[in-house]
Amino acid sequence: MNLQKFLLLAAAAVLTAAFGQHYFRNNTKKEKQVLVFKALATAMPVMLAFLYALTAQEVHRTLSLMILAGAFLCMTADVLLELYFLSGVVSFGLGHVCFIAAYMHLTQFRGYTVLVFLLFFLLMLLLHGKFLPQPGWQMILMIGYAALLSAMSAMAVTAAVQLGSPAGYLTAAGGICFYISDNILGFRLLHETKSRVLSGVLLTLYYSAVYLIAAAMYFL
Repeated sequence: MNLQKFLLLAAAAVLTAAFGQHYFRNNTKKEKQVLVFKALATAMPVMLAFLYALTAQEVHRTLSLMILAGAFLCMTADVLLELYFLSGVVSFGLGHVCFIAAYMHLTQFRGYTVLVFLLFFLLMLLLHGKFLPQPGWQMILMIGYAALLSAMSAMAVTAAVQLGSPAGYLTAAGGICFYISDNILGFRLLHETKSRVLSGVLLTLYYSAVYLIAAAMYFL
C-alpha cells in the first residue's frame, strides 16, 4: 500500500471516530441537529468507497459500486432510524442487499456459507425470538432483516476464508462488527434499556463495521 492510500484510510478512520464521538456525547440532548454528526461519521466510509469506485479496475467495478451503494444506504439509515425507525430498518436492509451483491462478485458460494448463515440466523432467533411482535408485517420485517444481516455476515466470513488476505479479513471483521452491533441494538430496543455503555459499544462496533467494509477494498 502506498503512502497516499495509507493517509487516506487513516484520515477517514480519525474523522469517523471524531464525528461519532461528538454524536455520542451530545445525542442525549434530543436535538435533531446532532444527527448531522451521526451521518458525517458514516459519510467518511462512504467517501472511501466513492474514491475507490472512481479508480477501480474493471474487474472490481461492480464490487466497488455495490459497496458504495451499501455504505450510502447505511448513512441514510443512520438518520432515518431517529426519525422514522422502520424506514431506517428498511434502508439498512437494502444496504445489506448491496453488500451481499458485492460479496457475490468477490467470493464463491459454498456449503459452509450456508452453515455460517444458519448459525448467525438461529442465534438471532434464540436471542430475540420470544420478543417478536404478533404475526404480521412487523414480524416479517424483523425476521427478514435478521436473515439479510446473517446472510451478509456469512458472506463476509466466506470472503475471509476464500481470499485469505487482508481484504478478506477486514471484510469479515466488518460483517461481524455489524452483526454484533445490530444484536446489541435489538437487545436495547426489546429490553427498553438506555445504558450509555451499551450505546457506546454499539456505535463503536457499527462505525467500525462500515469503515472496515469500505477500507477492505483498498487491499484487493
